[in-house]
Amino acid sequence: MTARQVLAPLLATFMLTVGATFGYGFYLVFRTAQPQRSAGRPSSAPALTGAELQADLQQAGQSLTSGKVEQAILAYRRILAQVSSLEAHLGLAEAELRAGREALAAREFERALELEPRNPPALRQLARIGAREPRTWASAEERYRAYLAVKPGDAESRLALARLLAWQAKPAAACEMFSDRRVAPLMTLDDRRSYAFALAAAGRTREAEALTRELLALQPGDHELEVQLAGLYASRRDWHAAVPLYRLLVQRRPDDPRLQLAYGHGLVALGDTPAAVEPLGRAARAMPADAGAVLAYARALRAVGDADAAVREFERVLTLRPAMAAVRRELGDLLTERRDYRGAEKHYRAALDLGLRDVRLLAALAGALDANGKPQEAVPLAEEAYARRPTSRAGFELAKLYQKVGRTRDAARLLQEIERDSGRTDRTRE
Repeated sequence: MTARQVLAPLLATFMLTVGATFGYGFYLVFRTAQPQRSAGRPSSAPALTGAELQADLQQAGQSLTSGKVEQAILAYRRILAQVSSLEAHLGLAEAELRAGREALAAREFERALELEPRNPPALRQLARIGAREPRTWASAEERYRAYLAVKPGDAESRLALARLLAWQAKPAAACEMFSDRRVAPLMTLDDRRSYAFALAAAGRTREAEALTRELLALQPGDHELEVQLAGLYASRRDWHAAVPLYRLLVQRRPDDPRLQLAYGHGLVALGDTPAAVEPLGRAARAMPADAGAVLAYARALRAVGDADAAVREFERVLTLRPAMAAVRRELGDLLTERRDYRGAEKHYRAALDLGLRDVRLLAALAGALDANGKPQEAVPLAEEAYARRPTSRAGFELAKLYQKVGRTRDAARLLQEIERDSGRTDRTRE
């Protein structure tokens, strides 16, 4: 007998054994899965009568009330295996909540809403569950609003929605909920703080200032509230009130660049630019990528006469934001003051290319070109500046350019025109 003849029966026997084993395994899996698939819907067993259903619901509710949570869960599931019941879904959801299984509870509350879309307990509980996680805040807000459409008098839920709206940075909507007269008695100190911040963010500055001052009287030294109050003073340009508060805040937190920046702005607004240089410099160094902070520092340096440092800071600003046409003109003016006409021309031209074309820039660029020995290029710019604003000074500058490029007749005519206009003005004054 060959080897193949010996192995063939053995191989067949092995295959039959394996097949039978797998078949029995699949059978067991199928049998085990059957109760799980039928747990969420009525089975083929005879439906409960109304009296039986009420008796079973009562028994399940008693188990839940007495703290036998798992027993209640089994009772509610047995009911749902035979009949679709809103009360059973709600009871099961409540039991799962007490057992600490929020995901399963939420699923049952959702099934309750399938049976009754505006069911208040389901909407309220789903909103509460959703409010615990930022990723579900939007759906929680939707649930709260649906619930309050059915139960508008529930002040606690209105307060919960106000908190949720504040967390989502929706200040106007949060203020609407916080300001409800039914909500006010329930608000904690933290709620009132949230309300104060929401009022400020919503632009209701008078109310925000009044509430912020009230809260600071209750808990002096609250840093965030003090920062808000200083910002509210600054927003209405009350720098005499804002600067002392910013000074105090900076002393407490010298490493906060935003406070340093605000303090520096306040000092400049009060006319004390020399004192502003230090806090603005700290802010600019701490926030090197913040063009606004660096620009404020550059302007302060220019104001106190430190031109070299000011030029460096202006150049840093333009490295961060090359398309700031007004800043380019500002740097051009500074370079003109330092008689760096080549650098001034470069920045004036860049400002012109960026779309800035007012009389001031036209005259400045014409002056820089003239100083760089380019009077011919300067003439059209000076002509446009004079045409748009025919002042005596602009006319004299244009006449000088005419003379430099050999247009002496145009220069004489322009000077005569200026003299006539000047005489006419003098007679009008008389």
